[in-house]
Amino acid sequence: MTSHLRTRLLAIMALVCGVPGVLIAAAPPAEDTAATYLSAAEELYAWNCSVCHGATGGGLAEAKLAFPADHRDCSRCHRPSNRVVQPLSEPFNDNDMFSIGEPPKLHNAEAGVAMAAMADPVNLHAYIAATMPRYDPGRLDDEDYWALTALLLDMNGRTEESIAIARAAEAEEAEEAE
Repeated sequence: MTSHLRTRLLAIMALVCGVPGVLIAAAPPAEDTAATYLSAAEELYAWNCSVCHGATGGGLAEAKLAFPADHRDCSRCHRPSNRVVQPLSEPFNDNDMFSIGEPPKLHNAEAGVAMAAMADPVNLHAYIAATMPRYDPGRLDDEDYWALTALLLDMNGRTEESIAIARAAEAEEAEEAE
């Protein structure tokens, strides 16, 4: 197990067990750490996720609103019969892009509707890293997938878990700098 994963797991476990200060006692205020971390995660989300999941995570219906009205059905270029994975490093024709599927909402007012509202953070991270972005899964680095995991948790009101991931990332950066 890498030290990065171990640090994150320990931070999440400490939070779940009710001892959030054990691993991160010397950390700056949680709000500052989380705000900076989530700001960077929002930029990652905008570049890699919003085109399918919408600017605020509202799903495909929201994402389609960003396109001209005559391009909102997504079936001209993203036909269901097209392959699912279409890395940007490979050439493709305009009308032969990856099958878009049904990108879900990433949050919802109803508790438990979105995966990020109920999934264990480690499992959520593993799922995102293995499947997203749909057109080229795994193209981001692990730190980026952790940032997106924290953002999804935050979108779903799981602020303490999001802060734990942000603080673990900060602790790893400090450890690497030494």
